[in-house]
Amino acid sequence: MRVGVAGLGRIGAMHARNLARTPGVDEVVLIGRDAGRTAAVQSRLEQQRTADGAAWASVSSTIDPLADVLPSVDGILVASATDTHADLARVVAESRTPLLIEKPLALGVDELTSLSRDLEATGTPIMVAFHRRYDPGYQRLRRHVLDGDVGTLRLVQATENDHYALPLDYIPQSHGMWLDLLVHDFDIIPWVVGDPVVEISMIGSVLDEPVYGDHDDTDTAMVTLRFASGAVGSIGALRRSDAGQDVRLEVTGSKGAYGAGYGPRTPITSTEPDGTTPENPYDTFGDRFVPAFEEEIAHFVRMIRGESESLTPPAAGLVATALAEAAAESFHTGRPVRPRTTA
Repeated sequence: MRVGVAGLGRIGAMHARNLARTPGVDEVVLIGRDAGRTAAVQSRLEQQRTADGAAWASVSSTIDPLADVLPSVDGILVASATDTHADLARVVAESRTPLLIEKPLALGVDELTSLSRDLEATGTPIMVAFHRRYDPGYQRLRRHVLDGDVGTLRLVQATENDHYALPLDYIPQSHGMWLDLLVHDFDIIPWVVGDPVVEISMIGSVLDEPVYGDHDDTDTAMVTLRFASGAVGSIGALRRSDAGQDVRLEVTGSKGAYGAGYGPRTPITSTEPDGTTPENPYDTFGDRFVPAFEEEIAHFVRMIRGESESLTPPAAGLVATALAEAAAESFHTGRPVRPRTTA
């Protein structure tokens, strides 16, 4: 199997490594516009292969246009800049090449509704990279809810703290915390609990980098949620937390409480007399979600083979996008907002 990777930043390089380490993949083709940068990524992957000592697929590179490469690959992974996702998704879908594309696929509900219909009409297998749906911890948490172990849902609490701050030059193009960071929570929470959000509020402050304020954004935020059942929830989010990468979700109901993201590496120090301090706290989101990213790629390979269907087709992002839009409106107006329905 020959799989291409277009977009060779941090996320694209990580996906390329995971693809090269996945059984059934024979060659990973790095697709870039800058020959020097593409060669540098290839060289780093070769160094990682040597250090790993495990069997890897071969890694090649090209600066040919994506459309020219598509006929020669079995699948394509797109991890380019956000503003290119919609156009590239159309190009790949029209070629009928199985696609895994980074989120967000589009920046608004109207655009995503139209785009998802067009993409799904092609019949091309497409996964949008909401990787938490592929994470074993979140999948088990969802199963506890579905199996009734939680009982009647009452409270949902999430933490979304990045360890390292964004590069300052990325902040103006990040499209806001609600769409760049919190969108993962807006996707995974309704998916896990099976209860739609009917009201959302968001407040925030600029306590880390003044440039966020220059772009009507925030680096320190709290989101509150009201679900259709009457249950309530919250999401606390930081753009930088020196304690480490901290991403958790807990669900409490009438019968019990369960949580994903809790363990010896969770960057929380207990102040109880017999409390513990974290061992090797998570460093980055890639570090925190190693199993999720690996399973996402394994699922993609199975989808290419026709053995699995996408858990995250284009339309799956509509709920998260609607919640992101509502959160942005609440942040800017100071009022609770009812998200747009996406059915």
